[in-house]
Amino acid sequence: MQKISGKSRIGRLSAPVFVGALALLLASCQEQEVVEAPKTVAPRPARVMVVSEIDDLFTRNFTGRVDAVQTVDLAFRVSGQLVELPIIEGQRIAKGDLIAALDPTDYENTVREAQVNFEQKKKDLKRFETLKDKQVISEGQYDNAKTAFDLAEVTLDKAKQNLGYTKIVAPYDAIVTSRSLDNYAIINAGTSIARLQDVSEVRIDINVPETLFAQATESSVLKMTAEFPSHPGKVFPLEYREHSTEADKVAQTYRVTLAMNNDDGYNIIPGMTASVKVKLNGLDKAQSTAFFVPTSAVGSSPDKSPYVWVVDESEKRVGRRKVLLGTVLGSFIPVLSGLKDGEMIVTAGVSHLSENQLIVPKL
Repeated sequence: MQKISGKSRIGRLSAPVFVGALALLLASCQEQEVVEAPKTVAPRPARVMVVSEIDDLFTRNFTGRVDAVQTVDLAFRVSGQLVELPIIEGQRIAKGDLIAALDPTDYENTVREAQVNFEQKKKDLKRFETLKDKQVISEGQYDNAKTAFDLAEVTLDKAKQNLGYTKIVAPYDAIVTSRSLDNYAIINAGTSIARLQDVSEVRIDINVPETLFAQATESSVLKMTAEFPSHPGKVFPLEYREHSTEADKVAQTYRVTLAMNNDDGYNIIPGMTASVKVKLNGLDKAQSTAFFVPTSAVGSSPDKSPYVWVVDESEKRVGRRKVLLGTVLGSFIPVLSGLKDGEMIVTAGVSHLSENQLIVPKL
C-alpha cells in the first residue's frame, strides 16, 4: 500500500510540472513567431533624377544689364531764349556736336561794351604811366588807373565767357536719352536741356555672389563673354572695369562692371540685358568636372558631412553615399566626387529616408 501510494504521489506532482512546461514552450513559440514575422513597409514615393557629368564646372553664368559709361544732364549757365535745338531723343551724336544754343544778341552786345571799356582803360593806364614817369601824378593816382584797367579786363573776360555759355556741345560721343524742352523756349540758367549717355563703350553690370566674389582674382579669370537676345549667336569679349566693395543688403551680392567695344555698329544701348559667361581657372584638374544637383538632394550627417541617396535601379532601394561639394550656385550645387555618370539620386525629402528603403521613383 505504501508503494502504490508513493507512485500516486509522484504522478500527482508531475502533472502540474508537465502542464507548466508545455505552456512555457507554447509561449516561447508565439514570441519567436512575433519577432521573426517580416514587417511589410509600403514603398515611399520619391522624386529622383539621373545625374550627368558637366565638364565646364568653372564657367559661371550671369544675367547682366547694359549701362552707360556715364550719364549727364546738360544745362545752360546763362539765361535766354533757345534758338537752336537740333537734337532728338535716341540720336547718336559725336563729341563737339551742337546740342542747343541761346540767342546771343544780348551777350554779344555786352562783350562789345566790355571791349570798348577795356580799350579806354588801357589807354588811360598808358597815359598815367607816362605821367608817373615824369612825376606829374602821384603813385596813388597811377594805382587807381591800374585797378580800373584790371577790372575792365575781368569784365571783358566774363562777358566773353557768358557769350560762350550760350552754346552747349556734346562733351563726348553719346546718345540722347531725353530732351526736356522745345525750341524757342525762354529759360533760366541751370534749366536742364537734355540727358546724354556716354556710349563710347558698352558697360555691363552683373551681380556676383559673395562666395564666388571672394574666390575670384585677376589670375583666376580666363575669359569673359556676353551674348544679347538681339544678336543671337554673336559672342562679345568683355573686359573688367570696376566692382563695388559693399554687398547688396538683401541679396548679398557684389556689383561687377564689365565692358566691351561698341565700334562695330551692333546698336547695343543702355537698358538691354545680356547673358554673361565668366570662365575661371580650375587649379585642381581632378575637379574640372562635376555633377550639378539640386541643393534639396543633399543631406547632412550628424558629423556635418554631406551625403546623397543613390537609387539601386534594379531593386528600387536607396543607399546613403558621402559626397564632396563645390560652391552653391543658386538652387544647385556641384558634386565634385562621390557620384558616377548616369546614377540615379533622390532630389527631395532626403531626411525622411533610411538605408535600404524601398521607394517608388518619380522623375
